Amino acid sequence: MKVEMTEVFNFPPEIIFTVLTDIPHHVDWMKEPLELVNLMDGPAKLGTTWEQNADRLGKKLVTLNTCNIYEKNKRFGWVSEKPYLSQVTFLLEAAQNSTKLTWTVVSKEARIVQLAEPLLFKSFKNPLSV
Repeated sequence: MKVEMTEVFNFPPEIIFTVLTDIPHHVDWMKEPLELVNLMDGPAKLGTTWEQNADRLGKKLVTLNTCNIYEKNKRFGWVSEKPYLSQVTFLLEAAQNSTKLTWTVVSKEARIVQLAEPLLFKSFKNPLSV
């Protein structure tokens, strides 16, 4: 199952990419309660791992994530190994003084994508306002 959302931000890709790869500050812009439990290898790059706890639609969700996509200022993403194998990807495209950001979640386990779908649409409050 695949869920995708696209937003346009009035900032260049470099700024958006910096916000997305700053894992400790994801807790500042995600709308649902989110707690960073563990971050290994410092700033996000290929191979960086982190664990997050969240309350998703009334259910406790613990995710173990590993950065597996890192193309500076263009693409960033991670694979979540638990509770279900899924792939989260951010694609950044420059567009006249702005950035088109496409956020995609793909999983063979439909339940995790069903939990993610409402979050994609309501939890991505402006991360650049922090």
